Amino acid sequence: MSGNIDKEKLKKWVTRREVLAVSLVLFLFFGFYSIKLMGVSSVVATQQIVGKYTQEGELIHVALLKNNTLYGETLRREEYPIPLVESFVITYSYRFTPMTSIKGSYVTQGVVQYTVNKGSEEVVLWEEKLFEKSGKLKEGKFSVQYELNLTKLANRTSEIIEQLGLKRLNRKITFITRVNVEGNVYGREITESFEHSSSLVKDSSSGLYYFTNEKESTQKTIVEKGAKKTVVRIAGLPFYADTAKKVAPILALLFLTPLLGGVYTIRAQRPKNEFKDLGAYITEGAPIHVEKRVILATKEDLKKTFDLLDKPILHYKDGEEDVYTIIDGNIAYEYRHKNSENN
Repeated sequence: MSGNIDKEKLKKWVTRREVLAVSLVLFLFFGFYSIKLMGVSSVVATQQIVGKYTQEGELIHVALLKNNTLYGETLRREEYPIPLVESFVITYSYRFTPMTSIKGSYVTQGVVQYTVNKGSEEVVLWEEKLFEKSGKLKEGKFSVQYELNLTKLANRTSEIIEQLGLKRLNRKITFITRVNVEGNVYGREITESFEHSSSLVKDSSSGLYYFTNEKESTQKTIVEKGAKKTVVRIAGLPFYADTAKKVAPILALLFLTPLLGGVYTIRAQRPKNEFKDLGAYITEGAPIHVEKRVILATKEDLKKTFDLLDKPILHYKDGEEDVYTIIDGNIAYEYRHKNSENN
């Protein structure tokens, strides 16, 4: 007996409008987030800059001048008058920063090439080294110096021109430095190379010497990669995405259960589909202010009465009976059907 009472209470509870409304809202809410979270990654890749390291090279030049009353014995500037320059003192410096556990070696050299132009192509006929110096880095740096005597170079150029038998011969002076380093920087093992090339140009049209690409530097960044859980907010509260992706569908199904149960119960309590042809004319409700009741014995009597009066059919439950009533004025034509499910 108590089981039937509990069952009836549950039926009444799940069919209450406020329960169905709340269940519907919560189902739609969590269903929406279930779909939305499908495209959300549970983790996101992160990058954090640990540090940066730099390689820098610089060619510094100072001219040693012939006798003059203008500049003195030495001159340091971007351009130099060709007739005054006897030689150049060239200093090349390199450094790796930060100066941590870095080892490496270097080779720096000066090269002179004698070329001719073949259409748009430059053809090298002869090449000589002016100097070459090499060694190991000390505390991530090195510095070398060389004196380029232009008078001696001019004499050597004349010899080569005479040997080649060419009057139009171009001379190109290039300074090349190559460095290889390896070591530990910010906890990472690195292996790097560095190359710097600059030139000494003799511009006869302007009567000036000048150097190109005197400085060169490279910089790299050490990045620490990782991953962290994605955080999403539901109703203003933070949740990890992987947790929310599991919980939201469960909650949506949880609130769908009373919703489906309530809809099913309501439909089950409606009149059986015994009057398919009259279903559109049956509405829920009980008659009021009825002076006379006429009891109809069969379903066919109810259908005939409906055809004659052309009035809507009211349906309500009276205990264990389904009551179908057609109101005509103050007269109610009733057909009572005992629900077998309640027996």
